[in-house]
Amino acid sequence: MKRKFLGIVFAIISLFVSTGSAQKTQLDEIKHIDSYVEKLAAYIEKPSVKLEIHADVSKTEKPRWKKFRSEKTLEKFRESNEVYSIAYVWRLNGKVVAVNFTFTSASGDWAHYVFHRFRPNGTLAKVEADLRTFYGHMSVQRTFYYNASGKLLLKRAKYRDIKTDKPKKTGRQFRRQRGDNLQDHA
Repeated sequence: MKRKFLGIVFAIISLFVSTGSAQKTQLDEIKHIDSYVEKLAAYIEKPSVKLEIHADVSKTEKPRWKKFRSEKTLEKFRESNEVYSIAYVWRLNGKVVAVNFTFTSASGDWAHYVFHRFRPNGTLAKVEADLRTFYGHMSVQRTFYYNASGKLLLKRAKYRDIKTDKPKKTGRQFRRQRGDNLQDHA
């Protein structure tokens, strides 16, 4: 009986130790991703790094993406055409490492900024999104971390007042109506 009890205690302790170890490993991986993303930010901010600009220029529901030579060229195009989806793309050694999307509505009552960061092998590392909407006058800031296999490691969401940037409580209605789910644009 005593051996059985000790065996159960040992099994429980092992479970807690392995769970704690897994959490530490996950936190280490998240710190590593943040460090990598900081290095990417420094890289893409260099004036010598080429930026690709693409925009959905379709006048119908079916997207039609067009590449623009520069932001100036895109702005000139926008003087006479509506554009609601734009992608800014950065490459390193020929591979996409960062994509910043801007999605807006025709009415102008919301804008969704979604920043994707990829590892050198092409796997998604981190997504940061900021949905700014007059519905509830809020900004919904979400962050997603992914391991190299594509598994979601961590998801965070913050709701903030658009004008004051102070934390704001939101009800289920907002989350349900706006689909508090980045998968729409991730």
